[in-house]
Parts: sequence; C-alpha cells; structure tokens
Amino acid sequence: MKRRKNLTMLISFCVGAVLFVSTAFADVVSKTGYDQLKDAIKKTVASIAEEYDSFTAEMGLSVKDNDKVLISNSAITKYDFANNKMEELSTTEVGGVLKDGFFRYSDSWSTIYHNYNRETYYLYEKEVEDKDVPAFENFFEDEEFEYIERIFDALIGNLKEYVIVAENSDGTKEFSGELSDAQIPALVNAVMAYAAKKTVFDSPSGQNEFDIPYLKNDVFVKEVRGRANVNGDGIVENLFGEIVISGSEENGTKHDLKVELVLKVYNINSTEIVKPDLTGKQVEKNIEHNKGFNYVQLEKYLGKWKNDIVIEENDRFVKVGERIIEITGFDDDYVYGTYNEIYKENYAHYYNESSSYSLKADISDENKDYLEATDASGKVIDGYMYLNMGRVEFYIPTDRYIEDGILFNSTFFKDFDE
Repeated sequence: MKRRKNLTMLISFCVGAVLFVSTAFADVVSKTGYDQLKDAIKKTVASIAEEYDSFTAEMGLSVKDNDKVLISNSAITKYDFANNKMEELSTTEVGGVLKDGFFRYSDSWSTIYHNYNRETYYLYEKEVEDKDVPAFENFFEDEEFEYIERIFDALIGNLKEYVIVAENSDGTKEFSGELSDAQIPALVNAVMAYAAKKTVFDSPSGQNEFDIPYLKNDVFVKEVRGRANVNGDGIVENLFGEIVISGSEENGTKHDLKVELVLKVYNINSTEIVKPDLTGKQVEKNIEHNKGFNYVQLEKYLGKWKNDIVIEENDRFVKVGERIIEITGFDDDYVYGTYNEIYKENYAHYYNESSSYSLKADISDENKDYLEATDASGKVIDGYMYLNMGRVEFYIPTDRYIEDGILFNSTFFKDFDE
C-alpha cells in the first residue's frame, strides 16, 4: 500500500531542507569546502549503490511545536548485497504514543512482513529463488538532478560564507553552519517557507492525522542550522539538519515549528542480517510464484468488495449508497474486475458517467498495484488497486466527490452476503 501522503510529503520536505542546509556549508576562504561536501554526499550515495557489500542506514525525523514533540519517525534499513538480504524497521509516534510501525525482511527465498498494529506475521515463501540483489538507486545519476543542483547553487548565493569547516589530523572533516532569518535572502526564505506551507503546515488533513498546527499566515523560515561529519574515505557518516518555521494559525495563535532530521550510515561492509525466528508467532504463510505474486492469495479475493458512500447532510453523516468492486479474474500479469456505485432512490442523482469502470490492475513486479480504470466511453484513468490482508485498497483521481460533497473511502471489505 502507498505510504500515507502527509508523512511522505513531510519526509520529502525535510530531506529538501537538509539538502538546503548542507549546500549552505562552504569554506570561508574558497569554494573548496562547498565542493568537497557536495562531492562527499555524491560519493556516499554512489558507494552505497555500487561498491559496498553491506551497510546500515538510520533516519530520525521529528516535528516539534515550541519544543513539544508532535510527531517522530525513526527508520533503520539494512542492506546485505552479498547475501541478497534486506531488513527494514520503521516506527511513527504521535504525541509520544506509538501510532504506526512495521518490520520487513527479505532474502532470496522469502519475505516477512509485520505491522505493529496486528499480531499476524505474513510469510511469503518464494517458489523460485529470487536472484535479484536488493537495489539502492543512485538518484544523483538522474538527469533531472543536474537541474536541481543548479537551482540550489543559484539560490544559496553568498550563503557559502556562513560556515565552519574543521579538518582533523586523521583526514576526517566536520562541517557546521547556522543561519537566522535576517541572514537568509528573501528569495530563499520565500521558497523554503512556501514549500513548507504547501507540503506540511498548510494541510488540514495533516493537522488531523499528526496534530500539526495549520499555519495560515506570516509563514517564514526563522532559523536553519546543520552539521555533517565526513570520514577519512570521504564518506558522510552522519548529517543533521534543523529548520524552524514560524507562522500563525487562522485564529492568530503563533507557533515555532522545528523540523529535525538525522541521517547516519554505519557498519559499512560489516552489516549482518539474520532471518527472524517466527516460532510461537501467529503466521500467515503464502507461496510466491516466479513472477513475485501469489496465486493462492489472489483466489481469496475473487468476488465482491464494498464500502459505504457517505455525505454530510443537515450536520450529520448519511449513507446514500455503496461502492462495489468485483474481482472477476487474473492471469500472469493482471487482476481484472469492475467498479460500480449504487445509490439509494432518493440520491440517484449522484450517479453519473464516473460511477462505473472496468478495472485492470498490473501485478507484475515492475508495476505492482498500477491500475487502469476504463469508463463506458473508453476513457482510461490511472490509479492503483492493492489487494492484501483481507481488504482491497482502490483509488482513482476524481474531482466529482469534492464537487458533490461525497466523502471518499479507499478501503473495501469483503461482501459476505453475496
């Protein structure tokens, strides 16, 4: 299933903020420090993607409101390319309470997944050995990144002079920098504030899910600081970034929201991954065939799945109909089915040409979950459909729900009355 949209945007914004911080680090005397840090970041990513046999990466992310932690996320990912193993552990806390988390392990013959909100461990045993080594992509090789780098270089301008670079006798280097809003050029501040406002702090849905204040007015970057350590081989071992966004809610309440991100890379060429022992655990076992999906599991999903269509009417929620997905079949690459909306007689006017589709979901390894939905006129809309853990997740972009005031629910459950 796709990760929660708001958390994804939050992480994306923070990574951008840290890149902004890191590109502001440079030697006072020359561009050497600036160029060296950029080279170190690029070398680190390239080495991870192409040279190392194994490594461990750790990320810690938090958002604070006047030093009160609103949300924090920690993730540890281990790669063992030599033995074709990968392990991922992620937890999210809201207000100090664990809200979400998962564990994932994979090797040539099996995959194990466990969500912390469920007792069941899902074990997928592969019928054919998967010889594809876990991939870590070097995003710096993307053509688009060259343009992004130029934009950063142009934006930071004379910010390169705000830096402390310490070179140690053992060849390691320490970079640090700190900027206040008075030192940040108006254009840079406006760009960063706009990105923060649109991705994180200007989203009512994000506010509801993560209790992040809905910043509406006078949003600006108040402080930026960061530091980085590069080892003797020119590899960035850790990177810390902090950005403080100031603004006020619609009612005038002011906030200083501090976003902190820590990245670490360690146990290079010495990371070991051990397959979890599931003895005594509640386990659901499935067989993955040569294309990576599960025929036995898919057979469970044949039939009808539904959820309620709900609107707000006279200050209350009212069921006006049902959404029905019928899974009719599958082959080596696709799952097939139909989508229909059925409305109660008093609400039949909600039905239109966007209420019925034929469905074709790609379940191949390369495009898993990708969906083509075709309406009666032959128009194709891209979306996704995900089948797992006793439910169907379905989404196609549409504006009609907003226009008609319909509350959208992407989760469908089995219709046992069919």
